[in-house]
Amino acid sequence: MYAFLADVHLGTKLSKSDYLKSLDKFLGIIKNHEEECHCIFVLGDLFDKRLSIDDYKFASIFLVNLVYNRCGRNGNTNVPVHFIHGTFTHDYDQYDIFMKILEKIDNVEVFYTKEACARQLSNGAKVLYLPQKYGDTDYDKFLSEKYDIIIGHGVVNSDGLVVCPRGNKEIEFPADKLGAISNICVFGHFHDYTDFGNNVFYAGSMLRWKYGEDVQKVFFICDDNFKPHTIPNEFALDYKTIRVNSPDELRTIISNGIDTPHRFMINSSKEDLESYYAIMRINKNNPNIRCMISSNKEDRSDNVKMDINSITSAPISEPIPELISYISEKYGTDESEQIREYESKINRE
Repeated sequence: MYAFLADVHLGTKLSKSDYLKSLDKFLGIIKNHEEECHCIFVLGDLFDKRLSIDDYKFASIFLVNLVYNRCGRNGNTNVPVHFIHGTFTHDYDQYDIFMKILEKIDNVEVFYTKEACARQLSNGAKVLYLPQKYGDTDYDKFLSEKYDIIIGHGVVNSDGLVVCPRGNKEIEFPADKLGAISNICVFGHFHDYTDFGNNVFYAGSMLRWKYGEDVQKVFFICDDNFKPHTIPNEFALDYKTIRVNSPDELRTIISNGIDTPHRFMINSSKEDLESYYAIMRINKNNPNIRCMISSNKEDRSDNVKMDINSITSAPISEPIPELISYISEKYGTDESEQIREYESKINRE
């Protein structure tokens, strides 16, 4: 069997325990499968951003557990782990840092590529690796051959199912072409599990940290005959988006208890604005409640759209001058130079 992990995005604000519990479940699925796992494929966007020192420490723990997985037969060996580069503004050059660490671990096999290439696994399976590239990359020499497995990161769409918008200079792969030259093709980039047909898939992210990702998060594997199988991840936090049309409706929903992230999309008249503000002030200490408010059709002349979680008093249009003025009036000192220097430092960083 083969296992696929996409869009892990280490470095988000999600609980570290959610990451580790999810990884444990993923490795447990591999260990308990009736077939031996030939390879774990990591399909790009392993990282979410340039990591902080604390993020680097946690990423090291996560990756060591991933590659030193003891998922081989009888729990005595480690299943190879192969990585491909994802979106540049997520992964940057951070694989280079971690691969030097992972390659030093005894009895593990790791492989990473930033360029399209083909390799053969120890069991003879032929794999095409398609990390995300931009511009006028020529894939003709690769797409003219046949493979057992294609893994990639980027935009995949089909005539009958367009799920991933193409960004500037992003390369788009036609699902029917990928399916025609492989027994199975699995991509990362789009966070919802997607079946294009003909054994072409987006694996989807194992965790959810954004509103609008409504599809259930799953782990994706296939057997030696390339038959796919998904297993739900119960550790994926549920983000719900709910539209409400009256303060009473919002009160009723909140009164039942909100213990997972909710964003309420509010369609409000002028008369109801203060009622919505009052509800949110009462619930301001619940981090799972966020509201976006926009004017209804009757109030189009005052087309308002704001996150009312951020409203605590009258808005300040120029916060830095206001801060300088406040310090000057309260303490009788001019701190403008220090504040401006600090603002400049933050902007540079």
